[in-house]
Amino acid sequence: MVEEIENIYIGTKEISRYISAALFGFGKGDTIKLIARGKNVKKAIDILAILIRDYVDDPEYDIVVASEKFENRNISTIEIELSGKKKERKIVKE
Repeated sequence: MVEEIENIYIGTKEISRYISAALFGFGKGDTIKLIARGKNVKKAIDILAILIRDYVDDPEYDIVVASEKFENRNISTIEIELSGKKKERKIVKE
């Protein structure tokens, strides 16, 4: 059976929304894909860094950078496929 990859399109919302969407995607399977264009490429990289640092055990990722023709100019695009296991969060009561 082929695992379906959860696509997350990065736009103008705050980063925490995309982190939540990614964690939800990891709840469905072990792989997500972050897709961004133009000025949102930087945000996609920031989201990847946060996910790797705080939320994913044994991360593996593949990054594809390209450009698309859009209204007589080229727009940068990035696709980041991230796989791993969601970290178990321990709640500490004091």
